[in-house]
Amino acid sequence: MSDFKQSISNTIKLKACCINEVNCLQLGLPTPKRYEKQIDYVLRLMLLGYSINTRTARYIDIYNLHSVLHTLKRRGISFNIDHVKAYCPRAEAVLSNLVDKAYMHREQVSLYKEKATTAPTVTASSSNAGDESSQTNHQLKKESK
Repeated sequence: MSDFKQSISNTIKLKACCINEVNCLQLGLPTPKRYEKQIDYVLRLMLLGYSINTRTARYIDIYNLHSVLHTLKRRGISFNIDHVKAYCPRAEAVLSNLVDKAYMHREQVSLYKEKATTAPTVTASSSNAGDESSQTNHQLKKESK
């Protein structure tokens, strides 16, 4: 593949994962942080008290909200999903088809923050240097089944 074609291919891949900042501001949502992944942005929205639905997500260029929510659930993050009629920013109307609406209650936010501050840390070995092990702030990875 030529360098030019590869460059275009990489640009398209990068653009597909970006969150549309202008549309976020139009909807009154916080500005996405630079290089913030979609899953991190959705989690941050819910932690800040916002809800997000499929139509809103698509408007800000998150086309796979269902997959993002599934990944958050798999990570053990507690939140609610309702199936509701929702306003569509593109059509500027409430459409009759039901969509996923994800949000967190205050208790769920508190539980998440409590888990995040009390997460165990990993002991890193520096056996190559001959020193004793040192404590790090890295969280333990979940063991795969």
